[in-house]
Amino acid sequence: MRQRAEVTPKPERIKAAGEYLQSGKTMSAWSAERQINRFTLHNWVEEFRQETKSENQRCEWMEIKINTPTDNIIPIKEVTEEPITLTYTPIRITIGNTQVEVTTGFDEAALAAVIKAVNYQC
Repeated sequence: MRQRAEVTPKPERIKAAGEYLQSGKTMSAWSAERQINRFTLHNWVEEFRQETKSENQRCEWMEIKINTPTDNIIPIKEVTEEPITLTYTPIRITIGNTQVEVTTGFDEAALAAVIKAVNYQC
């Protein structure tokens, strides 16, 4: 019967996962170099993400200005009948620690400005 390996202390697991994520290497390559089972590393990375999640959730606001020509604005007509409810699946774009959710009818120029601003901050 195989013996279980000794449990790596949590601070060491978190540190190793952070080093892996910053390395830019594949999980297989990094774990082979460090002689760590790839599946163990995967678990450590998940633990690292949970640990750092609360730190990354603090919000910082940044101002984004978009110049929209006023001749592109179309007045909204009053709806006289029951509106149609559309279901959609939003698209989530993740850039670093930032998530942007895009729904139907989004403004492409605004999305491009947001992505550019977020990339600049990351």
